[in-house]
Amino acid sequence: MLSILLLSAYLISSTEFSQMLKLPLLLEHFNEHKTWNEGTTLWSFMIMHYTNNDVKYADHDKDMQLPFKSKEGSLNSLSLSFIQNFTSIKLGNPFERELNIYRIHNDHLFNSTFLSTIWQPPKFS
Repeated sequence: MLSILLLSAYLISSTEFSQMLKLPLLLEHFNEHKTWNEGTTLWSFMIMHYTNNDVKYADHDKDMQLPFKSKEGSLNSLSLSFIQNFTSIKLGNPFERELNIYRIHNDHLFNSTFLSTIWQPPKFS
């Protein structure tokens, strides 16, 4: 029950869902148009009130109270941020590794001309 209450409070205060609270005004205004003109359908009522923005009818004040007609209570931005508490682990003694240094004298392994022979043209014997 608490989660439904909190979700409803969030939706009404921070989104355009609050416009849904104006649905009874929409139905009431539609019934007024039905009494004025018996041939008014819900579709023609919606077209008249939501597509003809330039036309101001005699009941313009009531028209502006319909859902999604005015900018009142526009979208407010609400952002929640959660900061996680990180725990740090301190290692007492990091493991030690013995470093052995080996010296390699590679000057006696290869002749200095060994690698340069690869770039020589072939020789016929």
